[in-house]
Amino acid sequence: MESEGSSIIEFRRGVIYLNKHSFAPEDEIAVSFAKALEEGGFKYVIVAGYVAILFGRGRRSDDIDFIVNIQSEEEFLGICRSAKTYGFNLMQGNIENPESVRRVYEEYIARGYSVRFMYRGIILPNVEFRAAITSLDEYSIEKRIPVYIKSKGKIYISPLELQIAYKLKLGSEKDVGDAVFLYELFSDRIDRKELDKWCTELGVDCSVLRRGVEWL
Repeated sequence: MESEGSSIIEFRRGVIYLNKHSFAPEDEIAVSFAKALEEGGFKYVIVAGYVAILFGRGRRSDDIDFIVNIQSEEEFLGICRSAKTYGFNLMQGNIENPESVRRVYEEYIARGYSVRFMYRGIILPNVEFRAAITSLDEYSIEKRIPVYIKSKGKIYISPLELQIAYKLKLGSEKDVGDAVFLYELFSDRIDRKELDKWCTELGVDCSVLRRGVEWL
């Protein structure tokens, strides 16, 4: 299987192996932050626009969306310590100051809001980070798909069927284009019943996926 950017994609036993022809700026940021989370033993999933970019869709994004399974302030402190060693700074606070990190947790994470991590002084794109708080978040983490990016590392992305349905729900031209791109790229791997289930649950019309090309 080849993507728009001539990347080679293999899907074996629920694992995606990706050999990219060229890397986007988002790739290094996503892999680096994923390594920081893995180092601390935190489960996460990457969702939204970066998933399409990862597989070769020719567009850019201001952020890479991480949903992370954390339960406490101390866990967030641990994530920040690990992220700092990989070159990240916390945009809403001082990542080197535990009290500042605690304040960010209380004012943002504990209330269900996202925070942003900046990589090596790069403002855009950045990591948008939030805790898993909904049933969809929990499902995405439970059913996440590992992607091994040759010469870069491993990341986890959301289930394709849910990702496609959710992008349709967002509804912008860009989001629908992402959904169509993923649907066509993984057409032989998509579970149609699962996709229909999520489209029904999220209240979206899947028929746009069949019309496809007008959105790409």
